[in-house]
Amino acid sequence: MIKRLKGKFILINMACVVSILLAVLAIFYFSSARRMERLSEIVLLQAIERDRMDLSHNRVIFGPRPRGDSTPFTPVFVVTLNQDHSIANIRENNITVTKELAQTLIELTEEKGLFHGVLEDYSLRYLKVKTPEGMKIAFADQSYELNSLKALLVNCLLVFSVAFILFLILSLFLSRLALKPVEVAWKQQNQFIADASHELKTPLTVILANLQILSSHKDQTIRDQEKWLDNTREEVRRMKQLVEELLFLARSDAKTVQADHTKKEPLDFSDTVLNGVLLFESIAFENKVNLKHDLEPDIPLEGCEDQLRQLVTILLDNGCKYAGKNGSVSVELKKASHHAVLKVQNTGELISAEEQKRIFERFYRTDKSRARKSGGYGLGLSIAKTIAEYHKGKISVSSSPETGTVFTVTLPLPS
Repeated sequence: MIKRLKGKFILINMACVVSILLAVLAIFYFSSARRMERLSEIVLLQAIERDRMDLSHNRVIFGPRPRGDSTPFTPVFVVTLNQDHSIANIRENNITVTKELAQTLIELTEEKGLFHGVLEDYSLRYLKVKTPEGMKIAFADQSYELNSLKALLVNCLLVFSVAFILFLILSLFLSRLALKPVEVAWKQQNQFIADASHELKTPLTVILANLQILSSHKDQTIRDQEKWLDNTREEVRRMKQLVEELLFLARSDAKTVQADHTKKEPLDFSDTVLNGVLLFESIAFENKVNLKHDLEPDIPLEGCEDQLRQLVTILLDNGCKYAGKNGSVSVELKKASHHAVLKVQNTGELISAEEQKRIFERFYRTDKSRARKSGGYGLGLSIAKTIAEYHKGKISVSSSPETGTVFTVTLPLPS
């Protein structure tokens, strides 16, 4: 799929580039051709005017050329006709013309019936002007004009070829750059599906095994089979938790976490954190963990209370799980520079720098061997990050022997 997207991106990009290049070069070519045509017409007019002034044959008949004109002296001659259309005079410049050839050219111009045009067979441009002396027809050699247009066409094709190659290379680079986020998202989605399928497979396998055991002891009472029923109930609970977490993340990816039931409202974040701490005091006591807190009162926020409560729960649950026996968890909430800063610090095994970079990824666990025992799926911190970002905040982690592991959540205060 990514390769097809890259191919379409390059194809569309090159189609646009080729269209623009062709349009620009065509405009440049035809405008240059029109400019040369106008210069030739000016040369013809000047030749007629010089002829009328009866200048010397050895003097330049052109006079000052228009600014920017790089045309050399163009072979040109002027034929003056009598009233009966016979040739009265031929004024030549850088060219020799016989009277017979001049008569043939005049007949061709009369056949065309136009006052200016081109005689393709002779590569001549002509211009007719009526004067008091009679009809004057100026002829100019097109060799320089045609050679210039041919050279211009070759240069345009060369520019087009070079530009096409350069833009093709640029398109290949841009396709990789532009589609890199799509490629990352695609890989993450595939990994997400694979991990979710793997996590769902375990509880389903246990449930099927328990049901198989129950069906093989049909004569026993429910009390006799209570062990297998409890195991099934626990697996269903775990699977329900996993589905709810997956649903939350899916809704966040689809930008639908802003539903009506997640509408942001004013709340006291200090009370939310305190309620979470009180809820985990019994859990910390059971795990032989010392739970301490230092909370600044009356810190207002605008947000979804359910989500913020879930955020606090995730961090406290994570701290109590990995603080270790006789360890400690401390919760601190302070105001700092128009932000509410929540810190949850726990003792226990440290998190390496490499793991800190990935700890907020979905299904990532620093200790996979204890994942199922602790009841987690590696989605909690990913959900915590999603909640923090939804509230325009951020979450980070640091881990060192001096401070232990510290999760820091920064949320903006209402303006």
